Amino acid sequence: MDPERQAFLDTLVPYCPNKKEIWHPLDIEYFKEYPAPVMENAQRMHYTNLNSTITFFGPMLYYFARAIGAEHILEIGMAEGYTSFYLANAAKDNGTRYGMAGNMYYGVEILGKALDIKEQMDKLELPNDIRVMSSADITPETFDNVTFDIIFQDGNHERDYVVKEVETLYPQLKGEGKGFLICHDVYGPAEDGVHEIINDPRYNWEYIRICEIYGIAILRKMDGYKEGKRWTN
Repeated sequence: MDPERQAFLDTLVPYCPNKKEIWHPLDIEYFKEYPAPVMENAQRMHYTNLNSTITFFGPMLYYFARAIGAEHILEIGMAEGYTSFYLANAAKDNGTRYGMAGNMYYGVEILGKALDIKEQMDKLELPNDIRVMSSADITPETFDNVTFDIIFQDGNHERDYVVKEVETLYPQLKGEGKGFLICHDVYGPAEDGVHEIINDPRYNWEYIRICEIYGIAILRKMDGYKEGKRWTN
């Protein structure tokens, strides 16, 4: 391997002040086997290791959230915080770019390790509101007066959980084609629930499903959307 590249790989450690436990040596081996300079530079900022099942979805979610100028982002199911890092950075960076006040990443995770993720986010000065709770306990008052640009659904994939989360939060997702429900594992354990909400007549979506890596779906809420020419000369 080129010595300069090796020297760069050796610098791939996360910015985690006062935290000794790091997993990035595994990532270094990954990048040695599968060189990807853009991902290397993004991942070197991260506080956890690459998620092997959604390796590419983290950066994808970041750029998607940036592209739509997302202000309020909710993630249901944080796991080790891999996608949480990208979504929280997107909320922060949109605030900087567009002069928004109050941009926020919201996270729901039933396991207490979510507090460790919050600690890392606070060190990185990422805006966050993290709740240690079951998604089954989410009510309209949980995130009172918050309207979400993105809801990323990646928690309990059982049909009843997926359906109830959407029933509860659909009114708080932006309409007029400006709000997006993103679901992971739609060709895996979440398939039954996601299939049901796609076909439920109470909801008005346009959507795309991508089958790779257990599948991801992007559902765009179309309530109130008025078709017409968007381009102006």
